[in-house]
Amino acid sequence: MLSTTLTHIETLLQTRTNLADLCISNLINLLQNYRVNMWLYPGVIKRKLGISISDVYEVLRILQEEGYLESYYELYCSHCQKSNGIVIRYFSELPNTFECEICHAELPALENAVLIYKVIKE
Repeated sequence: MLSTTLTHIETLLQTRTNLADLCISNLINLLQNYRVNMWLYPGVIKRKLGISISDVYEVLRILQEEGYLESYYELYCSHCQKSNGIVIRYFSELPNTFECEICHAELPALENAVLIYKVIKE
């Protein structure tokens, strides 16, 4: 992301979250590696920053509201612990079930969908 964007995001997070300044600074350092069309996984942010998943989703919700990110659903197999590479834009488009391409298990999509984000603005 661009430095002007990161400065704006830093200010947003300082005013709209309860995150510590060091945590926000670490997040900004992480976000500078992301470009348009790259996928941003909440679990990566949680792991890198050591913050709660609810705080991660709050930050990502703010960035989505500001037009930096779009949310998507990625289908993930709970049996073999692998992503199926199937990404769906809208919740209403999730199928009832899907078959894992790796282990061929038939899985309920709702229970095996992970919310991920795509960078749409630098």
